[in-house]
Amino acid sequence: MLTIFDKLFWLRAGLGAVTGVLAQFIFGSDYYNGVVLGLLVYLLSYYFARFVWGKKVTRQEMAKLYTSGIGTFVMLYLFFWLLLFTLGVHSLALALSFSSLPI
Repeated sequence: MLTIFDKLFWLRAGLGAVTGVLAQFIFGSDYYNGVVLGLLVYLLSYYFARFVWGKKVTRQEMAKLYTSGIGTFVMLYLFFWLLLFTLGVHSLALALSFSSLPI
């Protein structure tokens, strides 16, 4: 059986991946707005966890609601954002190089 913090960890892992994909498709190379999106989604996940599971958590464990899964969220967010950015740049460069070939 998963504990509250296990569920929160996996929720943030999934949100990190989805947010990285969204950051690339919505903002592209606009780094400021991409980072703001990541921070906003992470804070929303904290308030969601506090609203849903906050009453089941003791006062001493309340700080774990904020920190549980933060590293996974950040790493998956950056991984997907940078991977899609890199693939987009290279596919654009390939498309431009093939379009300049004489046929």
